[in-house]
Amino acid sequence: MKKLLFLCGIFLLISCNKDVNITRSFCYWKTSYEPYSIDDDKADSLGISHIYMRLFDVGWNPYEQKPLPVATLWNFKSYENRREVTPSIYITNDVVLNCNRQQLAALADNVVKRINKIIELTRKDIGDFAVEKYKLDDRAERSMCEAEETRVFDTRIKEVLIDCDWTGKSRDNYFYLLSRIKKALPQYKISATIRLWQYRDYKTAGIPPVDRGLLMCYNMDNPASTKTANSIGSSKVLKQYINHDNYPLKLDVALPVFSWNLVFRGKDFLGIMNDDYFSPDSPRFKKIAANRYVFTQDKVLGETYYRNGDEVRVEKVSDEEMRKMIDILKDEIDLENSRVTFFSWDENYIQQYGIKTISGYYSLFSR
Repeated sequence: MKKLLFLCGIFLLISCNKDVNITRSFCYWKTSYEPYSIDDDKADSLGISHIYMRLFDVGWNPYEQKPLPVATLWNFKSYENRREVTPSIYITNDVVLNCNRQQLAALADNVVKRINKIIELTRKDIGDFAVEKYKLDDRAERSMCEAEETRVFDTRIKEVLIDCDWTGKSRDNYFYLLSRIKKALPQYKISATIRLWQYRDYKTAGIPPVDRGLLMCYNMDNPASTKTANSIGSSKVLKQYINHDNYPLKLDVALPVFSWNLVFRGKDFLGIMNDDYFSPDSPRFKKIAANRYVFTQDKVLGETYYRNGDEVRVEKVSDEEMRKMIDILKDEIDLENSRVTFFSWDENYIQQYGIKTISGYYSLFSR
C-alpha cells in the first residue's frame, strides 16, 4: 500500500511539472515600422517566432458620426522574412457603442479591405526588397525570387487580431462586427483580446465569436488615481481575476514589459511623461519614495508646463511580481500550445528588463 501511494505521489508530481509547449511572441504597437524596427539578433536571442503587428486603429469621429481609421501602418516588411505575424487592429469602444448595424456591416467591410490592402502592399515590398537584397538583374531570377519571398510571406500570416475593450452595452454590436469580419476573412483565423474582467465574468461578459482569445494581463488598475500603487499590474490584482479555468476559448496570454511615468498635481492626473524627459538622477527631481519623485523647480518639458512639487509616479512590474503573475497563469490556465507575448517591443523596454530576464520569463512557462 505504501509503495502504491509512493508511486501515485511520483505520478502526480511528474504530471504537475510536465513541460508546456509555448510560442514565444512579442507585440509591436507603434505607428511606424522600418526593417530595423525589430532587432533580429535580439529577437533571435529571445527565441521569438511570432509578432503581433498593429496595423491601424479605428476611432469614432463625433463630427461626422462615423468610424474612421487612425495612424495606419502601411507595410511591415523585414530583413528576415521568417517570423509569423498576426496583423492587429484596435477598435475603440466608442465605435461599437455608437454604430448602428448598417454602419457596423460597412465597418467590417472597410476593415477587411484595409487589412488586405496593407498585406498586399507589404507582400509586394517584400518581393522588391528581396530582389534588391540579392542584387538580381536576370529577369527570370528576379521573378523566381519575388515568387519565393512572397510565398514565404504568405505562410507567415495565419491569423488577424481584433482588439477592443467592449462593455456590456457594446457587446452585441461588437460580437456582430466580429462575426462579419470573420466571415469576410475565411483565409485567416480570427482572435480577439480578452480583458481580465471579461475573463472572470465571462458568463455576463459573453464569449466573442472568434477562434481564440488573447488574455491581456496588464493595465489592471486606474492610472489616474493617486491611490493606485501600480496600475500596470500586480500578482495580487491578477489573482482576483484569474480564479477559474472555465473560459470556453483557447487562450494566449500577454504580459507587460514596459514602464511609464505618471504625473500628478495634487490629486489631479496630468498625464504620462515621456521617458526622454524623466531621469531619476536629474537635479530637477527629488526622490520621496521607492517609485515616487517630485519636481524641485518649475519646468517646461515638451509642450507641458510642470510646477515645483508636481509628483511623478514611476510604474514598472518588478521581477518578483512578474514571476508571481506567471505562476498564477500557469496554475489556473491550460497554456499548452499557447502563445506567451510581451507588450511591447521597444528598445528602451528591452534594455530595462534585459534579454536574459525576458528569456527567463518565457522559460518559466515550460517548467
